[in-house]
Amino acid sequence: MNKKALKNIIEGILLSSFEPISADKLYKVLSKHNQTTKADILNAIDELKDDYSLKEIEIINVASGYRIQAKNTLTDYLSIIFSERIPRYSRALLETLSIITYRQPVTRGDIESIRGVTVSTSIMKTLTDRNWVRIIGYREVPGKPAMFATTPEFLDYFGLESLSQLPELPQIKEPKNLDLALDETTDSKKTTIPPESIN
Repeated sequence: MNKKALKNIIEGILLSSFEPISADKLYKVLSKHNQTTKADILNAIDELKDDYSLKEIEIINVASGYRIQAKNTLTDYLSIIFSERIPRYSRALLETLSIITYRQPVTRGDIESIRGVTVSTSIMKTLTDRNWVRIIGYREVPGKPAMFATTPEFLDYFGLESLSQLPELPQIKEPKNLDLALDETTDSKKTTIPPESIN
């Protein structure tokens, strides 16, 4: 198969797919009808990336494979078109997801300890229903609580290949001269009793 034909077929497959497709899966599908190698497929994908460099679409590699998507420059337009379909997530859900993402594996008790409030069953159900979070085991402590971690679908949704691509958490800086500040506060609250008022 010539390079142009291979590139066009891969482009058509990726555009038609509702989920990312790995290079291995592409090879399995294409090699049934054509003589090609995995290296040929990867080269064709690289060429497609170059073709899209001046367009508003791109090929990205996420945890489950490759997909074609709109570039971030179209976000404002797409948010208008798909405004009714965009799910709204509560701050509590996003905080819970963030804790699981950065501290995994964690139990509900761990999450509640960090957030300081109870984690509602509906939040955990939403996260598991979306297949962003799953139970990966049970902690060997009394009650054997379930331990949660993120899934490849979570990485796919947020356009990540691996957890190593997550942004680093900001450092919480301790205030400088804390002892001095406390001393000054304490001193400012002291009252001086004039000697003449003491009997």
